[in-house]
Amino acid sequence: MACCASPVVRYVPAVEFLEVFYTKFVPIFLFTVMVAMGLSLTIGDLKAVIRKPKALLTGLSAQMIALPAIGIGLGLLFNSPPVIAAGAIILSACPGGITSNAYVFASRADIALSIGLTAVASVITVFTVPLFTLLALKMHLDRADIPELPAGEMMWALAKLTILPVAVGMTFRWLKPDLALRMIEPLRVITLVALIVIVIIGTINAWDTIVENLWTAGVLMTAINLTAMTVGFGLARAAQLPFPQLATITFEVGVQNLSMALFVAFTFLKSPELAIATLVYALVMKITAMSLVWYVRTRLGERAAVAATS
Repeated sequence: MACCASPVVRYVPAVEFLEVFYTKFVPIFLFTVMVAMGLSLTIGDLKAVIRKPKALLTGLSAQMIALPAIGIGLGLLFNSPPVIAAGAIILSACPGGITSNAYVFASRADIALSIGLTAVASVITVFTVPLFTLLALKMHLDRADIPELPAGEMMWALAKLTILPVAVGMTFRWLKPDLALRMIEPLRVITLVALIVIVIIGTINAWDTIVENLWTAGVLMTAINLTAMTVGFGLARAAQLPFPQLATITFEVGVQNLSMALFVAFTFLKSPELAIATLVYALVMKITAMSLVWYVRTRLGERAAVAATS
């Protein structure tokens, strides 16, 4: 399909602001969200995910196998410009992460499953992100040389934003259970508001890039996002998972780790052009994810109301 074959690819906004925003400010917010998620968890919740691994395996299959295949396949199908197609592969190799945890928390879906997927995927992506980055550069940019991505540094960075804050929240709940339970809903509202603010700030500052590359990257990234969410939903449905887990897997597959993808493009590859696909995807992803938050909250709210009256 030649609709996306235009060679015009432009990176417009200031690199410095977006790099700081997505790799410095957003992680601070996400650390706070992970503490809040820890407040809503118990050891029993995590054990339940491990004892019944069907949902975990379904989500990992969608994230680690289906998502990269979608990014590679649609980039070729749409005959996208090389820098966009390569950026799409790098983004597809960065599934879920802490951002998807925030959307799951805001929507009241299955938090334990979300954290379980993040924990396992974080370890796997330490090895797969460099491999898919190399594949992207060799396929589309004729580059077989990439800087070494330090696995230990990436694992420690992810641990600081996942395991540590969740442990802090769970410990606080163990020490002050009544206070922790009272804090959950206010923090859920704050998370939802903060996500909206991030959507607005990120979109405004990347707007020129989005507009300049709306045709070359917009069609591809929209197709990847909608296909990924559909595949995640379909796999969860085929596995006959309950709705909260189905919603969680849909979030985990459709919401990518933008911070990691931009970190790879900006810091390791030093290529703002490879960040274009991620910046365009960020707008599409936020629209679909916030729509899904509304749908999941509404549906779970209706179920709670029915349960309360029965």
